[in-house]
Amino acid sequence: MASDPRQGTRVLQVVRPAVGGMRAHVLQLATGLRALGFESELACPGDSELVHDALELGIQVHPVPIVGPLRPLKDLLAVVSLAEVIRERRPAIIHAHGSKAALIARLATLVSRRTPTVVTVHNQVLYGGVSGAMRALYIWLERRLARRTARVVTVSDALRAEMTDTIGLPAELVTTIHNGLDLSPFLAPSDRSGARGRYGVPDDALAFGLAARFAPQKALDVLVEAAARVLAAEPHAWLVIAGDGPLLEFVRTKARATPVRDRMVFPGFETDVAGLLGALDLYVSPAIAEGLGLGTIEAMAAGLAVVGTAVGGTPEVVVDGETGVLVAAGKAAPLAEAIGRLLREPGTRKKMGDAGRRRALAEFGEETMLDRTAALYREVL
Repeated sequence: MASDPRQGTRVLQVVRPAVGGMRAHVLQLATGLRALGFESELACPGDSELVHDALELGIQVHPVPIVGPLRPLKDLLAVVSLAEVIRERRPAIIHAHGSKAALIARLATLVSRRTPTVVTVHNQVLYGGVSGAMRALYIWLERRLARRTARVVTVSDALRAEMTDTIGLPAELVTTIHNGLDLSPFLAPSDRSGARGRYGVPDDALAFGLAARFAPQKALDVLVEAAARVLAAEPHAWLVIAGDGPLLEFVRTKARATPVRDRMVFPGFETDVAGLLGALDLYVSPAIAEGLGLGTIEAMAAGLAVVGTAVGGTPEVVVDGETGVLVAAGKAAPLAEAIGRLLREPGTRKKMGDAGRRRALAEFGEETMLDRTAALYREVL
């Protein structure tokens, strides 16, 4: 990566309470862009999980009370708080992540100093769970705040199309930068037997699953329904879903109602994702909305074939028939059929897993993403 003569150019990364992929991405930018001449500071809620990690990494943190949903009074307080940080720290660029942080950041520049603002869209905003009123409000706000936006970054071409075709933003304002990951932890051989022992999965089982947040867009209840069919037909098959979130108990309850519940494992939040992937024979992502799918990229780097849904940026990651199988979202039957077929075809799984690893390394590495982000910052400046 080439160095930037503008050493220490200050960037204020702004984010709401963040978990999972967005949290990891913000920390990744803040640390990785230092070598390219951009020194990031972080504006986020003081009680966010981000704060501890950021401080440990030497990132300066400014507490700003950004909440997830729209809350007019709390949002006004967040705007005033962020405006004060902008006036004090005078960043060269503001980089806001997610729709709520983007709203707060651009409003804050109205009452502080005008600062070039980059917005990253990480997930599908207008998927099926969004009401008509919220959809209309979001479109109205985005169109009017476009003039306060230096560039909109989407993590997939599918999201770019949503922002230009559905939201109506100018095409020249929106650019795609695929998320890139440090894939090295997923390349080394893992302790398969040890990981399976932690989950109670037999060494000779056929295990499938994923690590994910138990949130509506992940559709993990659909996976449980599909898995019940697979496990009934395949007596050596097991399901493992690691993670936590608001729908964990709902999904667990649905699993308990099946006759194959003893082969469905919910180990909770997993810090050793590489170990989990090493314990699986097949990775399955049943999401009904997906920005890009960082977990899918990690699984491919680990050499796993993928069964995924043809939504959002997933088709930009998984090549149907080459690195995995894509099915319609929200439907248990086709998901179960694809899982069952690949579990019965070890040769196909191996071929797809090898192709997936090559694709993950070629297209979704960390260095490419950091270089493209630094180049965009330079254009904005």
